[in-house]
Amino acid sequence: MSRLAFPFTVTALARSAQVAYGSDEHVRQMLELLVLTLPGERVMRPELGSPARQLVFGPQEGPATVALGAALQSAVQQWLGDVLTLLDVAVDVTDDSGVLEIVVAYEVRSSGTTDEIRVRMDIL
Repeated sequence: MSRLAFPFTVTALARSAQVAYGSDEHVRQMLELLVLTLPGERVMRPELGSPARQLVFGPQEGPATVALGAALQSAVQQWLGDVLTLLDVAVDVTDDSGVLEIVVAYEVRSSGTTDEIRVRMDIL
C-alpha cells in the first residue's frame, strides 16, 4: 500500500510520486507535515498540528521556544506515538540570522531506524 509523497511531486511518468505506507520515509514525511501544520488548518482534524509557524510572527524569547518545544513533543506523541519513538526536540532561535530551527530526533518503531528532521524558518 502506498501514499502520496510529501512534498507533492510528479514522477517522470507524469504520475503522483508515492511512498510506501509505514516506511521510514513515510514516517519522516508524516512528522514534517505535523510540524508544519497549524492547529485548525485541517478541516476534518482541527486539533492536528503544532504552533511552530505561529512563533515566526511572535516573540522569540526563551519562554516561547520552551513552550513550542513542549507543544511539539506533545503533538508528536499524540499523533505519531504509534509509529515512532520521540528521542529529542530542540527549538533554537538564532538572533544574528533571524532563523527559527526545530530539530526532532526520533526512532521508527517498525524498523528501529533513528533519524532526525530539521525545519528552518525565517523569523519575520
